[in-house]
Amino acid sequence: MRKDNSLLQQKLSKPLKLPALAKNIHVLMQSLADENMDYRQLAEVIRHYPDITARIIFLVNSPWSAPISPVNNIEQACSRLGVPIVKSISIALSIASSFDTKKCPLFSTVYFWTTSMLVVEGATMLASKLPNHISSLEFKQTAQTAGILHNLGLLWLADNFPIETDKALQMIIDEPYSLSVSDSLKQCTGTDYCEVGGWIAKQLGFPEVLVTPIEYHLNPDYQESSWEIALLIGSAARMVSALHKQADEISTDSRLELLGLNPATQKLIYQKLSMNFEKNLELAKILF
Repeated sequence: MRKDNSLLQQKLSKPLKLPALAKNIHVLMQSLADENMDYRQLAEVIRHYPDITARIIFLVNSPWSAPISPVNNIEQACSRLGVPIVKSISIALSIASSFDTKKCPLFSTVYFWTTSMLVVEGATMLASKLPNHISSLEFKQTAQTAGILHNLGLLWLADNFPIETDKALQMIIDEPYSLSVSDSLKQCTGTDYCEVGGWIAKQLGFPEVLVTPIEYHLNPDYQESSWEIALLIGSAARMVSALHKQADEISTDSRLELLGLNPATQKLIYQKLSMNFEKNLELAKILF
């Protein structure tokens, strides 16, 4: 049954309230925006966030990273893990601290962040295959950030409407092949994670190029500003959804051909994502 929208609209009409660290998400993102940042500069930014620093050092010393000798400081951690993954993890950890998803029993933190990190990988691989006149380093980095943020709204729903979100997730468990997360959320909450994610992004002052893919990546008809990144994020999310359902292959997305990504390239990227699924699952288990 569709939820009465009155309480939802009341919440969406008020300013977003987030903990102190979360309020600094956009500050962190601005600090990480320099495309020429090396691992030393990145470490200097991250060291101002003790919680993030501690988790990254924990990660780099875990079996997932398997260093030959212990890594004892954030500069060494950034060097070993690499700038792109540390940037994505830093934003993810900052966001994760903002919401209490334990109120929603069926919400799986590991599933959520495995999805997010795989969408980052998928969007990055798709962007790397685009013609040079479309894909620049800035475009790829924007796609990575949009990937880690694309399902931000689901965290808010699990925190603010835990009962209704739990019902939506139960519907997915009961009918995994006939319902999407977006559709089940609309039935149970009156909105979906895209609409809510767009609202959060605007509240936090994110640039339009990030707001757009968060809000419109599931809209096949969207053709306005930044539609290319929205399309990449939506296609990557579709691939990841198929991976969670253990599909050997998926049908190709004809919209990607508008950007020069032929069916063979799409299938190759899906296969690569499939090979990285378990590694991302282990990473999410360690971090979250």
